[in-house]
Parts: sequence; structure tokens; C-alpha cells
Amino acid sequence: MRIKRITLWRRIVQTACFAVILYGVFLWEKPVATPLPKIAPGTPRTSLYPRDRALWVSGQDTVLEMYPPTLSCRSIAKGGLFKACAHHMMSENLTWLSDPRKVVPHLLLFLLLSFLFARYWCGWVCPLGAITDFLNGVRKTLGIPGWQVGPATDTFFRGLRHFLLWASLAISLLIALPVLGLKGVNDSLFLVYCQVCPARIIYPVLGGISPCLYDVTDAMTIFLTVLSGGFLLFFLSGFFVPRLWCRVCAIGALVSYFNRGGAAWIKKDPSKCTFCGTCRRCCPMDIEMVYREREKADVTDTACLYCLRCVQECPEQGCLEAKLLGRIVARS
Repeated sequence: MRIKRITLWRRIVQTACFAVILYGVFLWEKPVATPLPKIAPGTPRTSLYPRDRALWVSGQDTVLEMYPPTLSCRSIAKGGLFKACAHHMMSENLTWLSDPRKVVPHLLLFLLLSFLFARYWCGWVCPLGAITDFLNGVRKTLGIPGWQVGPATDTFFRGLRHFLLWASLAISLLIALPVLGLKGVNDSLFLVYCQVCPARIIYPVLGGISPCLYDVTDAMTIFLTVLSGGFLLFFLSGFFVPRLWCRVCAIGALVSYFNRGGAAWIKKDPSKCTFCGTCRRCCPMDIEMVYREREKADVTDTACLYCLRCVQECPEQGCLEAKLLGRIVARS
């Protein structure tokens, strides 16, 4: 079957970003100076984690001291081109109580990139997103039926991703305080979201390195090991459900706040819509807002990944269009 134009371009961009984020360091290993300040590690120092710890760092120093709003990970083989994701940056520096003067420039860059591209980062750049698209594509090629996510389950997932985001950030701050910053507690809960994120296991494997599959240091790390196994299985279930992990991803939740009011949006002309339901059926995130809206022009949902399949598949000319920085980038 012929691949349609928008999907073709998205796959090209996904492949390029996948290669750059996961393997860019293999081409350029030496650190490159950037205008952004380097944030000195606090306590606990990430470099002190041994090979049998979940937060073991799989490589050397990263090339760029940057934290993009997508799932670039500290566990990428050989250290990675980028330092880590933006959630990692916020989490670890809350625990370290880092100098705000060094953290703010990184936060401003995150805000700018998120404002400009919102969840385009998820739909076009994120390596985990590319992997789950690949898994789902294999299923379709093999003719294996997929699973449906009901409205109630989807609502639960939407709440869960925000809970994971804010709970992990809250824990990162709390373990810096004297009441919870006890020996062992601080260490076991450091970067708690990173410890359960599927990227921590998947990315090293893709770089030819065996990840730390379990951490039995104490009861907390054992619990997080079990939780990480559950999240990994949940991610792999994306074989049956399009973009399943994206529905609960904390980094996706962080960037989703910029889907409304940012520089990216999906526009609908209700007068041209015949309510055929094509946009609803083709959406990998099962978003219904584009289909149901009868009056407003802005139909950008916070869960939207900007894969633009709704724009691509819409049979009505000029009914849907995607805009970026005020310019039309795709139109039905």
C-alpha cells in the first residue's frame, strides 16, 4: 500500500531523530561547549552508581549539555548526544537544590522548544514513539488484530500521566529535605521516574549494552524494579495498541501543557465537516475532539501528538489544517 505524503515525511524525520539521539555519540564523542551552563552534580552523584544499580550510567559524558523535551536518556549507550530528557533535568536538580542561575537557562530552552513545537516532539522526534510505531506497524503487516482502548480507560491514562509527572517531581523535591533526605531514602528514590521508565532498559540494548534489569539494594529499589518490569510490559503492549506508552508518559504530559496556547495547533472548519468520523478512526491516540467539535476552529487536544494523520486522511478539502508559527504546514 502506498504510504501517504505526511506519514512518509514523518517516518523519515523519526528515523533521522532516532539515529541522531541514540547513535550520534558514536560519530562525535568529545563534549562540545554550548552557551548553556553546566550543572555540577549534587548528592547523590550519579557517577557513583555501580553496574548493579538501576541508575548506573551506561557511558561517558554526553556531547551536549542539553535536555530536549523528548525522551533522550541518561542510559543511552556511550553517554548519548544529549544529557537526558527535560523531566530528568527538573527532577535531579530539585533533589540537588541546584543553583537556580544554572538551571534557569535550561528551563528557558525547554519552555521555548515546547512552546514552538508542543507534542510534535512526541509524534516526530521521540525514539520511544518511533519504536512503538514500528511495533504497531509490524502487527498490522502480520494481520494481527489490535486492542481497543475504551473511553474510561483512556480517561484513566490521561490522569495517570499527570500523576506520574507531578508525583515523581514531588518526590524529587521531598528527598532533598531533611525530613526525608535520610541515608538510603535519598539514594533509593533519586530520579524515581528514570528508574521505572522503559527507556532505561530499551536504550542500552539498542546500543549493544546490557542494562541493569534489577536492583535489590533495599525494599524500595526492589519495588521500583517490579514497577519498571510492569511498565516495560506495558510499553511492549504497544504492539497491540497504537502509542500506548504515550498515553501515560510523564515527558509527554510535561510537553502536553504547550499543546494549547503555543505555536502549534490543529484547525477545523466546521462548515466543511461532514462528520464522517475518519479523523476519529485514524487517530493513534483515540482523540474525539476533532470529530465532535461543531463550532470552534481550534481542535487541538492536549493528548495530540501532531502525527497529522487526521489532516492527511480527512476527505473534505480544506476542512482540517495544521499550523506552526502561524503558517500552514498541512491541509486536508
